[in-house]
Amino acid sequence: MIETAIAARIGTLADGRVYPEIAPADAASPRITWTLISGGAGWTLSGWDGSTDAQIQIDAWALSKREAILLAEQAFDLMSASGPEFCVSEALRLPDDYEPDTRLFRVSWEYTLQP
Repeated sequence: MIETAIAARIGTLADGRVYPEIAPADAASPRITWTLISGGAGWTLSGWDGSTDAQIQIDAWALSKREAILLAEQAFDLMSASGPEFCVSEALRLPDDYEPDTRLFRVSWEYTLQP
């Protein structure tokens, strides 16, 4: 499904520290997490047409805001590239954040993906 394509597209960022949903507690920084927000299957009158679409959130985490922004930009470049598995039909920058517990800055984008 589309999760495999997402992991393949951004999996090399942050030296491979890309995790679905939650990073391990001992994961080094910088890192990326991504979450499937919603998804759907394409249908025709004869049933599923084999396509899927999705909304995902990609979070870039780093010890400095600048590093988080740069990592988020790298993810944006990879996500917005055309490819056979999906294309981005919309990208929204979400509010930036700082987590005092982990001392990490977060830069987030939400993407709408189409087949």
